Amino acid sequence: MAEGGHRVLVAGASGTLGRALVSVLAHRGREVVALVRPRSASRVEPLAGDLVDLVAGEVTAPELPPSAFEGVDAIISTIGITKQRDGLTYDQVDYEGNLNLLRAAEAHGVRRFIYVSVVGADSDVAVPLLRAKRRFEIRLAESSLEWQIIRPSGFFSDIREVGEMARKGAVHLVGDGESRISPIHPADLAEVIADRLDGEPGLTLPVGGPSDYSWNELAQLCYRVIGTPGAIRHWPKWILAATLAVTRVFSRSTYGAMSFFGHILTTDTTAPHHGTRTLEEYFRAEQAASQDKGL
Repeated sequence: MAEGGHRVLVAGASGTLGRALVSVLAHRGREVVALVRPRSASRVEPLAGDLVDLVAGEVTAPELPPSAFEGVDAIISTIGITKQRDGLTYDQVDYEGNLNLLRAAEAHGVRRFIYVSVVGADSDVAVPLLRAKRRFEIRLAESSLEWQIIRPSGFFSDIREVGEMARKGAVHLVGDGESRISPIHPADLAEVIADRLDGEPGLTLPVGGPSDYSWNELAQLCYRVIGTPGAIRHWPKWILAATLAVTRVFSRSTYGAMSFFGHILTTDTTAPHHGTRTLEEYFRAEQAASQDKGL
């Protein structure tokens, strides 16, 4: 029998955090339904087994497969995009996709819903991703389900672009580079979320990794791991504002992604510390993998 008698649906199970959640929950003895997009099922197939069932479905479609909700007591949604793909907007995925999932949960008698949002979702800023996530947070809190909201500060993978710039010899930052972030490894975040399955409902929990960093410190860390010196170049915020004004007119997808990353580059998004995996260990593993591939 699954731990606590629960059957848990993980939505977005083919993503980095989703796969980590499926693995952690199954390791703890939970029965898991891994809800994935049809074309992404292969990413999760290695995790399928006695405790993990794969179900294909699109959360942006009006109807989700009823089989995904059979016997499900709790849902963990990692549904969301940081870059717009397939012509879909943040409202269509982060808000409407999660709303479809919530409505299905209510219709099938699911008891609990844990939503993975982001630090700053309640900020009063014109960032489409944050506004879409906040819209769903509000709708979830108004639902009949026992809810919890997890707001990670950021993921180690979010910092990968800094490493890519460092390998080219120059890291470009907006502002003075002193805004701080608390990135966390997805496996550590998965453990935090799994711990919340039987926790007190009605809570919003900001989650950071074991350390805070300024963006300048992140650039310096990347150069230290690479083993070569490089430049850190700071661009004034007005350049970002001007670029956003142009992209908002001509490229909605570019504007959406740029507005979010511009926000985290210029705003403190730290959160209480969790986890044990360090960013330096992550970068060193990435560097070793790059060298193995001859990059």
